[in-house]
Amino acid sequence: MVVSNKGVHHRHHALLFQLMTYFLLSSSLFLLRQVQTSYDATPRYASAANAFNLRITLQRCHHPYNPNLFDFYRTNFHDRPSKKNVPSLPKKQDDGADAIYTLKSRHQDEILASLRLTKSKNDNQYTFLRSLCVSRKHRRHGLASRLFKESLHHFDARHCYCFASPELVSFYQKLGFTPALEFIEEGQSIPKWMMNSYESMANRNSHKELKLYVKYSPSLITSTQNNLTEIVLLQHHTELSKKTATGWLLNDTQYADQFGEIPVNDFIENRLKLTLWKWGGSNDITYIENQISVLKDDNRRVYLLWTGGAAAGVAKGSGENDKPAETYIILDGTWQQAKKMYRKITPLWSLPKLSLQGMNVPPSTYVLRGDYSGWRKRFSNNDEGDGSDLLCTAEVAAAVIERCGDATCANVIRSRLDTFQSTFPPKFKGETDTKK
Repeated sequence: MVVSNKGVHHRHHALLFQLMTYFLLSSSLFLLRQVQTSYDATPRYASAANAFNLRITLQRCHHPYNPNLFDFYRTNFHDRPSKKNVPSLPKKQDDGADAIYTLKSRHQDEILASLRLTKSKNDNQYTFLRSLCVSRKHRRHGLASRLFKESLHHFDARHCYCFASPELVSFYQKLGFTPALEFIEEGQSIPKWMMNSYESMANRNSHKELKLYVKYSPSLITSTQNNLTEIVLLQHHTELSKKTATGWLLNDTQYADQFGEIPVNDFIENRLKLTLWKWGGSNDITYIENQISVLKDDNRRVYLLWTGGAAAGVAKGSGENDKPAETYIILDGTWQQAKKMYRKITPLWSLPKLSLQGMNVPPSTYVLRGDYSGWRKRFSNNDEGDGSDLLCTAEVAAAVIERCGDATCANVIRSRLDTFQSTFPPKFKGETDTKK
């Protein structure tokens, strides 16, 4: 009797097909989870905070230039990939009046952004901004704004002007630039040499529709900047990925990127100096200690905001010229993280501590973090134990700047927090970070 193997072969094929199908489905689900994890790690509401905390450093380039600078401009300066020409760079040894500045990654030595500043030969109080470029993969992270502010401060520039193309007008307006035409309409004069330079450039590039923009800002003057009240956010590294983080609301550029153009009267940068220190572990202790020493060398009074410190009295007004100016360090993280940071970062122990208790601080309106673990009652110091005295980072900053006499700036910060919370997805309110 002959037995056919046909049925056996069919069963084998069916089993093999099932195994292959299971393998393909498993692979697809794995990749889907990876994509979802990647998306969740950079949510819309955390993108500004993430960019705010990039570990980057400002560098002034000198002739002869590193070939990487030319490669950076060839790759990123033009919208059309076919155009590879590099904008003009200073061709002689640095004389202090013409400079290239870059922002570079500390770890990868990668150029993230670059610009050129040139002091006018007609009036060295004016600086010409040009060749501003940001790496394509790092755009819309606040790098251009940071490079602009830090390089002008380092270059000792008082007034600045540029020729802006239409697509960059909103960006320059966020930085405080104003169309020259508005100054003229208000009866103010624009230097003749500047108008001549603009007309010459506009004629050579008529297809670009360039406009002359000027920035007169006292915040660019070193002495004024040094006298501003400073807030240092000493931030736990996990804050970078939190959708509910509020420290980035103090940054004008990042807030404008999220919610649109800011009225001139609501700019914070002219009233408050904002600095970020990142805490990722014991390796950062030496860096933080050095930064505190720098502040003290600059003749600044440095305070740590901490529960149980001295009650906060009335301080000098922000921006006043009497010395010394004040710096307030805020530990930015959950209450457990803040206590751990204080316990680990020994240089903080010797700083005078300041408490907001006893001040007429409005109760917290922050609602984006739930209380399933009962942390509000556990950490609250008021009689009710309802946690209304537990302020988020933005609220602490508002209380500090109000203590320094600038209630207007404090109200701007609180208004930004209200806007942020009102537009936050409702499903997240009170449901995240339950282990605070």
